[in-house]
This record gives sequence, structure tokens and C-alpha cells, in this order.
Amino acid sequence: MGLLDDLTAKVADPYDRQARLYPALLALLPLFAVVALLYGPKASALTSIVTIAVSCGGLYLMTNLCRELGKRLEERLFREWGGKPTTQLLRHRDKTIEAVTKRRYHGFLAAKINEVFPSKGEEASDPQGADDVYRSGVRWLLGHTRPDDGKKFDLLFKENIAYGFRRNALGVKPVGLIVSVGSLLWTLAKEDVLASRAGHFVDLQALWRLPETATACVIVATFMIIVWMCFFTRSSVRNAAFTYAEALLRTCDIL
Repeated sequence: MGLLDDLTAKVADPYDRQARLYPALLALLPLFAVVALLYGPKASALTSIVTIAVSCGGLYLMTNLCRELGKRLEERLFREWGGKPTTQLLRHRDKTIEAVTKRRYHGFLAAKINEVFPSKGEEASDPQGADDVYRSGVRWLLGHTRPDDGKKFDLLFKENIAYGFRRNALGVKPVGLIVSVGSLLWTLAKEDVLASRAGHFVDLQALWRLPETATACVIVATFMIIVWMCFFTRSSVRNAAFTYAEALLRTCDIL
């Protein structure tokens, strides 16, 4: 897969590469496998097309489309979850972070944004106003925890990439499933397993006689279908989102 190596090497920024480009390439992986393994040298035209597309901004388009789909999904997920993870974790009524630690975070952020954080009663009487204060504190925190050369926030950056990767992958999940299923059916039809010339809708004997290249394509497509269905879920994205949110709030003890 030298072509894929060339594509990823062209995206230097680690976040863009891992959180935006990789989900897009995973969605297209079964198609790349079919073209490379089943058509081999005959697929040289694909290399030329990809080269031209990359030269014309194709990679930039892919990463931006992936980001856009992920961000649109993120807005829906936050509504379903009851707000942004960081906002939820700062609420008095949320018990994920123990009260003592939460008071320390509140005190630190209140001093930084020059705003008094709401008490439990004030939060209960005006939840929207309380959330506005929490979001303002998190906005300050985001602005002061960007990756630096000292690797001070290296772990936080990795958690952000993990969340971005899962979120964007879930955003392109419909595309990934269509490509995976289409690649699987394409391979089986090409090898005379589906709608065979013998008149069978599914020829099991032809399935057992698949050449190694076709078998590899079937394995890749089937594996990706399982990954899209079982791993890239709302639950996995939620886990990554709250893990990142907790890591972000823990930087209050570092700054």
C-alpha cells in the first residue's frame, strides 16, 4: 500500500493526519484493496488520478469533509448527552468528579476568567447561566493548553486526537459502510460467487475456490464492516469525549 503511505506522508500536522485523514482513508480502504489486489498493474490509472487529485487539493478536501461531518455529528451528540462533556463535568449535579476536586477546578478557573462560579443553589435556579460560566472557563483552558515544544500537554493532545478520530470516523461511518459492503459484493461478483455464470445466486463452491487476492479483499471488507458496526459507535465516541474532557480539566492542576 505504497499509495496510502504517500498520502499520509503529505499531511504533516499530526492532528490533521490522525483525526481527520485516517478516518477518510479507512472509509476508502476496502476500495483501495480491491483496486490494488484484483486489478494490480491495470490500476495504474488510479495512481495517476490520485496524484492529480492530491496536487489539486484533494487531501485538503478529504480532511475538511471528514472534519465537517464530524462537527455536524458532534452538535447532535452534545444535545443527546445533555451538553458538552467539560460543561457537564463542571456542574455541581454531575458526580463524575469528586466535589473537592471540582471546587479546586472552579476556584482556579474563576480566578482566570475573573468571574465567580455559581454555587449549587445558583446552578439549580439558573442552569443556563451556570453553563455559560463553565463554558467560559473551559474556553480559557483550551486557549492555554495548546501543544508546545516542551510536551507539557502531550497526553492531553493524544486524548484530543483519539476523540477527534472516533468522532470523525463516526461522521463518515455511512460512507465507510457503503464502500465496505460495495467492495465485498464487487469482489464476490467478479469471482463468480454472486450471480454466477452457472445460474446460482450464491455459488458456495466458487467461494471456497477464491484466489488469495480475492480472499484478502473479502477479509478486509468484512473486517471493516465489523469495525464500522461495532467499534465506531456513539458509545465509543462518548467514552473518548469524556476521557478527553477529564484530561483537559486536570490541567488546572498543572497550569
